[in-house]
Amino acid sequence: MPVANEQIKFVESPYGNEKIAVVPPLNPDIAILHAQRADRQGNTQLWGLLGVQKEVAFAARKVIIVAEEIVDEAVIRADPNRTLIPGLIVDVVVHVPYGAHPSYVQGYYDRDNAFYLQWDQFSRDPVQVQAWLDEWVYGVADHTEYIRKLGDQTLERIKPGSAPAASVDYGDYR
Repeated sequence: MPVANEQIKFVESPYGNEKIAVVPPLNPDIAILHAQRADRQGNTQLWGLLGVQKEVAFAARKVIIVAEEIVDEAVIRADPNRTLIPGLIVDVVVHVPYGAHPSYVQGYYDRDNAFYLQWDQFSRDPVQVQAWLDEWVYGVADHTEYIRKLGDQTLERIKPGSAPAASVDYGDYR
């Protein structure tokens, strides 16, 4: 990899007599992150498989949160341990239900495996890819039309079952 990427450098390991590879940190101009919910100030709650969303938010110069729900600040404050991205680093909050489709958002909808399998079939042919882009990307006016095009049957199919977490009493400290 060092031959292909000049950003990879080697330094002496602080833990032994060997060299280790290091790379400079990434600082994206913009991070667009999808979350379960956020308030209007940008305080963002996430749960499930988190990946590196929090780290990306803190590394980026600008942060856009795309949320399944915009909730009152009281909802965020009532469950502070789910607030992984503080509003002070968020520049914009956008309400886009089903905004991660065909991927999933835990508690809101499941992964649309049928959609991925269809993509797998025609993604091997550039002509079919262009036809798909024309239909699903360029052929819809906005996200609302995209969701309408998916249809109620698809939305029902990807609706998850119920698996509520236990209630937590954080205590009211004065």
